[in-house]
Amino acid sequence: MISRKVLQRSHELILKNTKVRTKDIVPELSLHLLDKSCPWYHQTEVPELEYAPFWSVFWPGDQVISKFVLDNSDVVRNKNVMDIGCGCGALGIAAKKAGAKSVLCNDIDQMAMAAVELNFKLNKMESPKLSTEDLLSRSSKIKPKDSSIFLGDMFYDEAMAKKIVTWCLKNKQNGNDIFIGDPGRWGLDFIRDYITKVAEYDINDDDCDEFRTAAVFRFS
Repeated sequence: MISRKVLQRSHELILKNTKVRTKDIVPELSLHLLDKSCPWYHQTEVPELEYAPFWSVFWPGDQVISKFVLDNSDVVRNKNVMDIGCGCGALGIAAKKAGAKSVLCNDIDQMAMAAVELNFKLNKMESPKLSTEDLLSRSSKIKPKDSSIFLGDMFYDEAMAKKIVTWCLKNKQNGNDIFIGDPGRWGLDFIRDYITKVAEYDINDDDCDEFRTAAVFRFS
């Protein structure tokens, strides 16, 4: 259950400690993000936060799946969309712009949920459905069926990669389309037998300067 009181306090922290920014790859989206002028940008730990503020960076995998959705609206138009590990909520915003019927943004960090609300508002959209449930650990299949599901920048270690493979195999059988955005982190090696590259984009972003390209994959 997401507490409105906690969300409101989180809104205040986010507005105080981030800047409104856009990225070259998807200039249509405005987001509350960190930049080098923000104190949190330079801190390895933020005492006010339960988790590191991963939601405050527009990661390369998320950038390219957002671009992919805006360029290929048929993958979400009139569909239920789920963004797993949604971070700042950029993919959900792109999906709504592209005509999605509904959007669920999911992240275990309540601060991410607050960031999602603020970013949807910044882009003049109503807040999507929000969930902090650990959906990747759920034993039952995702409902509703025939959804478009997106995972960006989730392949940061072997354990998470194997967990995602199991989860995707189960939920692909439920009639869902599953798309993955990633710049080529090593954890992606554990899923390569199940994915097909459908798009690749250049990344020009000083916040993620170790990556110069990122790709979108369909789980098959």
